[in-house]
Amino acid sequence: MAKNSGPNMMNPNDQMHPDDRRNLVIFLIISLAMYFAFDHFVMKPKVEAMRAQQEIARAAAVNGAPNAVDALVERPRDVVIGESTRLKIDNGQIFGTLPLVGNRIDDISLTDYFKTLGGSDHVVLMSPAGTPHPKYAEAGWIAANDGVKVPGKDTRWSVKGGGTPTLTKDKPVTLTWNNGAGLTFEREYSIDDHFVITLTQRVVNNGGATARLYPYSLVAMQGMPENFTGTWIAHEGPIGHIGGELHEVTYKDLGKKNEMSYNAPTGWIGITEKYWLTSLLPVQGEAMKYSFKSTPAATPNAKPHYQVDMMGTERVVGAGEKVEFVSHVYAGAKKVRILDLYEDRLDVPHFDLAVDFGMYYFMTKPFFYFLTWLGHVTGNFGVAILIFTLLLRAAVFPLANTSFRSFAKLKQLAPQMTALREEYGHDKEKLQKELVALYGREKVNPAAGCLPILIQIPIFFALYKVLSVTIEMRHAPFFGWIQDLSMRDPTSLFNLFGLLPYNVPDFLMIGVWPCLMLFFMILQKSMNPPPQDPIQAKMLAFMPYFMTYIMAGFASGLVIYWTFSNALSILQQYIINRSMGIEVKFFQRTPEEKKMEKMVAEGPVVHPGAELLEEQVEDALFGHDDEDGPKPVSPRKKKKK
Repeated sequence: MAKNSGPNMMNPNDQMHPDDRRNLVIFLIISLAMYFAFDHFVMKPKVEAMRAQQEIARAAAVNGAPNAVDALVERPRDVVIGESTRLKIDNGQIFGTLPLVGNRIDDISLTDYFKTLGGSDHVVLMSPAGTPHPKYAEAGWIAANDGVKVPGKDTRWSVKGGGTPTLTKDKPVTLTWNNGAGLTFEREYSIDDHFVITLTQRVVNNGGATARLYPYSLVAMQGMPENFTGTWIAHEGPIGHIGGELHEVTYKDLGKKNEMSYNAPTGWIGITEKYWLTSLLPVQGEAMKYSFKSTPAATPNAKPHYQVDMMGTERVVGAGEKVEFVSHVYAGAKKVRILDLYEDRLDVPHFDLAVDFGMYYFMTKPFFYFLTWLGHVTGNFGVAILIFTLLLRAAVFPLANTSFRSFAKLKQLAPQMTALREEYGHDKEKLQKELVALYGREKVNPAAGCLPILIQIPIFFALYKVLSVTIEMRHAPFFGWIQDLSMRDPTSLFNLFGLLPYNVPDFLMIGVWPCLMLFFMILQKSMNPPPQDPIQAKMLAFMPYFMTYIMAGFASGLVIYWTFSNALSILQQYIINRSMGIEVKFFQRTPEEKKMEKMVAEGPVVHPGAELLEEQVEDALFGHDDEDGPKPVSPRKKKKK
């Protein structure tokens, strides 16, 4: 019979050692203690924080968004505002009302800005639910523990001290509400002399139970803004600078993702339009959760819901204690100097990026400051653009001077280039070789004219940004028919600039200034030598008309800049040509140039300028082949195939 290799585990006589039982009990007690500690101190706060965050999303869907009836039945804005008891808001820059029921900031208009040039309808930034374009700011508390009643969209607030005071920059207003269970909620509104409303929320616990609350603020909007342009020149939609990073979210992308959240101790978040901004500005330094959210339209006739919000850390209010949360709402024009002011005053990081200065920010903002300074000095932003253009041309004068001298030298070489084409006929390789040799001997670089143009490209786009996205240029007049430098020239060639009594479609709106620009572009083209490439010649012949058609839809201030810049270029080239003894004939070619143009069109396609540029690049990278010193550029030998 086999022997047992160990004690029988089922033998009742085998008993656990007392020390083992004690250790097991201790282990179970410690395990339970760790479980409950982990659940209470780790999991429970996380669950409650998640519940609070979900509650904000739910509040946005239930309290923040209009109900089904509001979404389908839109009523005039004045009617909706007149249906509730409201306090007036007026600081000289913005005006509106503040409802006592729900207490959203949902009626804000701008005092000094109007919807149209010469109009009387003020720009409206916020409107209540039930109107055609609802948009509002809201703040409140989310209860982390069950059973705590907090203010909602139907809460009726009372004015502390009674009456119906007007919120002004010298007179803040405090509202109160008691939840009937020992908690008193206060909202103190104050407004500065520009566009910021400061909201201080307080909770006083006069009861016995501890309340745990999360503060939040949001800006919500139903559907697209009334004046949404949808152009590429400026970002319009949700925006935020969070944790050192700029977030520009399109309505389309937000509609696909529904929610995008970020945690950071510094930042701001809002919804921007081309010229206007509604933004939430927290006190910097506190950990905040910033979110971009969207909710699809509930019915085919409804509108999608867009929202930006921020949530602060938990506030624990014990018996006899008081907590508060301070936040700011910016509702106004995107004036760069005002944004810079709040960046310093409220320590808001990069608040100026609410203006879409673009990739050339390092140029666009200095240009903006200089142009606005010139505008204030001269009293006219159009004159400021002319002075700005003159100074820019002076800055690039050395480069332009080299370019124009090269063009003038090419005009002098026209007879020699014509002779080469006559001699070598259709021998493409030989002709190109001799043309490159001629350029080298005469120290002429056809590509020299490219550098001033390349330098002007970022200047052009930076100036385009300044004129198109800054509020300071909106409705800024020039002279005559140009009453808004940020808009296209309102005249059209196709109705003789208003002499014929009919309207012209937008695609035919080619005004006086674009026509002047075309005139100067053709004039400048006639002063340049004919190109040696027939394809390039055709492109240059077509380019002035193409540029005119495209530029006709741009801001008139930009067309004025380009026209005046071309006029200055023509003057500079005229002076250089005369100094070199070259006769200047506008809109006509010399006999040699006409003959060469015909031969270029009929002869082989050559690119002497491109080959010369290639050789210069090779020399710059690898040096000259000779060691004795620089020599005239010689034609590069073709490899035998």
